[in-house]
Amino acid sequence: MLKNPLFLGSLTMLIGSNVSNFGQFVYHFIFGRMLGPVYYGDLVALVSIIGIVGIVQLSIGLTIVKFISSSKNDNEIANLVHWFNTWAVWLGGIGALVILALSPWFTNFLHLHQPKSFYIMVPVFFGMVLVFTQRSILQGLLKFNKYVISLILEVIVKISFGFVFVLFGFLVFGAMLGILASILLSLVFTYWCIIPLLKTKKEKAPNILPLLKYSLPVFFQGVALTSIYSTDVLLVKHFFTAQEAGIYSSLAVLGRVVFFSSSPIAQVMFPLISKRFYHGESYHKVFYLSVFFVILISIPAILFYLVFPEFIINLLYGSEFIEGSGLLWWFGIFMGLLGISNLFVQFYLSINKTRVVLFFVAAAILQFSLIWFIHTDILKVIQLSIISVGLLVVSIVVYFPYLNSHILKKKQ
Repeated sequence: MLKNPLFLGSLTMLIGSNVSNFGQFVYHFIFGRMLGPVYYGDLVALVSIIGIVGIVQLSIGLTIVKFISSSKNDNEIANLVHWFNTWAVWLGGIGALVILALSPWFTNFLHLHQPKSFYIMVPVFFGMVLVFTQRSILQGLLKFNKYVISLILEVIVKISFGFVFVLFGFLVFGAMLGILASILLSLVFTYWCIIPLLKTKKEKAPNILPLLKYSLPVFFQGVALTSIYSTDVLLVKHFFTAQEAGIYSSLAVLGRVVFFSSSPIAQVMFPLISKRFYHGESYHKVFYLSVFFVILISIPAILFYLVFPEFIINLLYGSEFIEGSGLLWWFGIFMGLLGISNLFVQFYLSINKTRVVLFFVAAAILQFSLIWFIHTDILKVIQLSIISVGLLVVSIVVYFPYLNSHILKKKQ
């Protein structure tokens, strides 16, 4: 096991990413207590928007990992790094301008109490696309140590700077300033990590047709995934009271522990399987181990939420959020199912099977439609999300034996 690249890479990513994830949740717990349910609901809505606009990175990121991990030599890798970095600047700039243009509509839709805090998302998005692009380069190179260092650096800066700004009375605006500072400092570190590759001579642009053909379905998968764990928060913020939205936000953050604690497994699995698939090597054992690790992580977390919901909410958020305790385990199931479905889709994408993305898109549309038309209470919103993701899991698991038989026929 100690020589297994999946085990070593997963161990590095699990420890490092979950230290980062723990810091992200500490961030929410600190500012949930400092801001209270009303302002905290605003903050979580903005963080969810950051996640949604990050779909650009998801499509770029997986494409970068896929093509760098499958590169033939160092010169090809260096050329790809030049090309990806240049386009990240362009996409980040265009995306930032779009956010700026849509800012008045977003502040009105979300009923923000500090509308100016939304405008910080403009530089945040630009820096975020660059940082995530450079992290994806490190992931494709299997440089997992540097990858997790950048994550931990970001969360430390976000907590410390944000805490000071909020303490001085800037509220949601101050918390967003902390996020901006963390993105900028993390950008400096990731750029330093890839400088040796950027110093090489830039050759002609790579053949972008395979890149575009692959990145388009990955883009839609990124849209769908981010939508599934973010749209519900935004719709609750729109349809429910500020107090209820704050309670739901606390459940969403705690529930995402189940998803994000296992997501490093998929991040390690993807480049390993992609590389083995490209070289014609066996890769199924890596996938089966990944499924086992995700289940091993998810089930204990859900059971903990079922048995100790009041303890965890009171400890981390305080008594103002305690009324949501009976719903926490429901959110854990929702996120556990999402983690399994994400792992399967990452596996399919790593072996160039992109049609499965349609399942993810259908689930995202179904979830949005159900919540939009049926939002009687918070529990109903969570249950509708479980139904949507549950059907997604069934679809992609049923698709698995069909895919295997199809691959075997092609080999024969």
